[in-house]
Amino acid sequence: MALLPLVTDEDASPEAQVLFKHCRVLLGRVANALRVAAHSPRVAQALVGFMVPALRQEITGVLPIRIKALAILKTSMLNGCAYCVGHNMALGHSIGFTDQQIEALEGDYRSGCFTPAEVAAIAWAEYLTERTYRAHPEAMPELKKHFNHAQIVEITMVSGFFNFWNRFTDSLQVELEPEHMVGRIKKSRTVDPEDYVAFMRDCWWRPEASGAEAAPAVQRGAAE
Repeated sequence: MALLPLVTDEDASPEAQVLFKHCRVLLGRVANALRVAAHSPRVAQALVGFMVPALRQEITGVLPIRIKALAILKTSMLNGCAYCVGHNMALGHSIGFTDQQIEALEGDYRSGCFTPAEVAAIAWAEYLTERTYRAHPEAMPELKKHFNHAQIVEITMVSGFFNFWNRFTDSLQVELEPEHMVGRIKKSRTVDPEDYVAFMRDCWWRPEASGAEAAPAVQRGAAE
């Protein structure tokens, strides 16, 4: 059982309500981890503002979702985060990962199931997660054979973010949603940049606003 209660739709503050509304559009559902994060809705809003461009291809146009998903899964597997592995195995299957590839990702990912570019990205996620990158000076030259600087930044940010997100969800013992809810992550294989812009616009608040005094944009979003 989660160590903190989930913020329900009924109990959500105006700021959490607008967060939940946009999570359904951008991510296909309101995941339990975000219902926990919504206890601090302004932090959760900023978190999703980073999460969407880091984890999906359409906002920056820099890194294919397949590479992002490999980095996410490898990081989460190494950290033993069942919650994030459960979500992202569903996402991986939806973008074409086979059971053999997912098994290899957890074990010998150099066995021929992945392209050299994919192996380089997986290895970087592994070294970042285990903090062994200084012991593997060959990793960066290998990455640079396949990815430009912007892509390397995104691979690093994706794995770095999931090292944080794994710890957030695992330490607070956030429970994986029922299978039919987990499956809704498939709706977020692609995101509409206009939906992302609308989310960012709705989540701004007046500097003087505090507590129950929500910004006008938040009030509008909660009422829609």
